[in-house]
Amino acid sequence: MRKSDVLTAAERAVDEAKKQGALHADAVAIDEQGVEIEVREGAVERLVHTESFGVGVRVFCAHREGLSYGTSATTRADADGIREAVARALAQARIAAPDPEAVPPVGAEHPSEDEVRAWQARAHADARWSVEEAKKAALALEAEARAVPEVASTEGAGTGFGHYSYAYAASDGFAAEYSRAYAQMQVVAVARRAGEMQRDYAWKAAIDAQKLPPPEALGREAGERAARRLGARDCPTGRFPVVFEPRVAVSLLGHLAHAINGRAVMHRHSFLADRLGERIFPDFVTITDDPQHPDGLTDRLFDGEGVRCRRLAVVENGKLTSFLTNRYVARRLNHPETGHATRGLVGDIGIGPSNLWLSPGAQSAEAILAELREGLWVTELTGFGVREITGDYSRGAAGFWFKDGEIAYPVQGATIAGNLLEMFAGICALGDDLQWFGSVAAPTVAVAEMTLASEGGNP
Repeated sequence: MRKSDVLTAAERAVDEAKKQGALHADAVAIDEQGVEIEVREGAVERLVHTESFGVGVRVFCAHREGLSYGTSATTRADADGIREAVARALAQARIAAPDPEAVPPVGAEHPSEDEVRAWQARAHADARWSVEEAKKAALALEAEARAVPEVASTEGAGTGFGHYSYAYAASDGFAAEYSRAYAQMQVVAVARRAGEMQRDYAWKAAIDAQKLPPPEALGREAGERAARRLGARDCPTGRFPVVFEPRVAVSLLGHLAHAINGRAVMHRHSFLADRLGERIFPDFVTITDDPQHPDGLTDRLFDGEGVRCRRLAVVENGKLTSFLTNRYVARRLNHPETGHATRGLVGDIGIGPSNLWLSPGAQSAEAILAELREGLWVTELTGFGVREITGDYSRGAAGFWFKDGEIAYPVQGATIAGNLLEMFAGICALGDDLQWFGSVAAPTVAVAEMTLASEGGNP
């Protein structure tokens, strides 16, 4: 198996760090290449080929009080570029304050050579799209959106595809790489009627173009969504059921991911800091982080510290079973290392999920609306009114009011409010319509009761 340029660059950086006197070192090398296409009014407006390459190195120096570290990066893969980056990182490490809790890149559970080979054999590093095919898809997206009655125009349509290669090497001898591809489409439609204007969008991404829906279907979805919003008005004020369609339900997973981020827990910036092992959702809720899910965009064999990534149920049968950690935070929290270190070329090691998804239920969205009788079906959220420390939640919303289980009228200018702990515990139904949006997936999610307010107070 021929060694790639990214893996060679990462190994070269670690070798250079040891040569220059670093006690420990690790390095990442990242190579990204892609194509972006934008069309408007039936013509290609922008076609860009993008390329980026970088090597980031982290070095550790010993002090009486513990280890200190420094980081640096270069966009050059040659010996001189890497030598200069290592020298900068070492200069930083020698003056940095030591940390007795620092975790050097030794002793991690790395994937085995067999696991690396097996991963690479099945890796999906080809988006299976040409520039011409992506261009035709973008034009079809826009044309189909504009063909919907009452859609006056679009704000453009776009497609993109490319691949990403990531290599990691450490002074403990581990060195490996993985690659993945992506393809995506998006379009924004604008509908008008009697002086009113509404806009909506459709977006989809997948590991290759063959897994994307037909562009005509996605364009039609955007147009129909925009047209359905015409005639929007206020909703009632009070306590009502709130139903999140899948593409806004994934935002709830985003709030959960932040709350179980080990660094937020360590600094007491999470409303779930003291909830590990407790039941915070109904027992029919399971949420899984899966680094090898066939529909997720963030497949990875190992994390930013070379730790083997594995499927992890962070919520199982309603119970919070794990935080997400890197090695430093795992040590500080006395928590298992979960393989969720994220890393750019320079700076501190972060924490983040891979492919996070909420297991679906058995009911259709229509059946959920019929069961709840009356409330707000949310199709758009605005604003960032969430306090991650307390879980207090207040966001702008648009969607549809439903009554007697049927859609009554479109709604805009609403505010939905509650507390995330109460919202999680108050989930009363999950749809059977699981949908992926990049690296996160959710079905329709119904919350039994939230506080609703609107600009006018009444419809």
